[in-house]
Amino acid sequence: MIHPKFKHRRKAVYYIAICDDDHEYITYMKKMLLRSGLEEEEVLFYEYISGENMRESLKRVKRIDLLILDMQMKLLGGNETARVFRKAFPSAILVFCSGVYLPTVESFRTLPFRYLLKEYSDDKMIFELKAVAEELKRKAVEPVIVGKWKQNEVNLKPDEVLYISIARNGSHIHIHPAYIKYEFEQYVLSREKLSELYLLLRDYGFEYAHNSYIVNMNYIKRRTVKELELADGTILSIARSKEKQLRSAFAKYKSRRY
Repeated sequence: MIHPKFKHRRKAVYYIAICDDDHEYITYMKKMLLRSGLEEEEVLFYEYISGENMRESLKRVKRIDLLILDMQMKLLGGNETARVFRKAFPSAILVFCSGVYLPTVESFRTLPFRYLLKEYSDDKMIFELKAVAEELKRKAVEPVIVGKWKQNEVNLKPDEVLYISIARNGSHIHIHPAYIKYEFEQYVLSREKLSELYLLLRDYGFEYAHNSYIVNMNYIKRRTVKELELADGTILSIARSKEKQLRSAFAKYKSRRY
């Protein structure tokens, strides 16, 4: 890992990693990001020249908000590096970048936000990276969902939630297995009504699939007219009255990401 040079500066707001075996392209990508709505004073860059270099560094790094990852590297390739990264930082933004390597089904299993091509012109690259910068800023101010498990208070980010279902005294928050850090079942109790949580989360990828629950569309693995499958294998039915609404919201959500 190449550590950045520190000047007298305020604390970084965004922690961005770039993993590419081309030093010149790392420098180029940093310049493009700083022309896409991010200020140098608010960004801390981590630079990695190989997947192995990054994997070793992840044992020490405490936070990464965004990773720009080259898909074509020797030994530890892009897909494998992405899987290692996702385990360490499951809620971070991941952006693939490639010269000739085309995306595959495997590429999207690690939930990238964008897939960029190195052949893009500067204007095209900046256009794409502006969307990345906007997502970075959006996630920095995303809401916290407060839940209870026995006598413990649990604070959850939207990315940690698979879906939320109606409960007698509020709502059940079902947590993605990758984020379970405590010895509780896969859901915790929120005193907020489902309708209240929907208003809080609808701008963060959540939508009704049934009057009894809202789903995190980021974790929809498969969808038909009657049911959907989530990333952990959970199967949920889709109410006929919600199918059109869900289909429209899902299409808009995917167009924003890719």
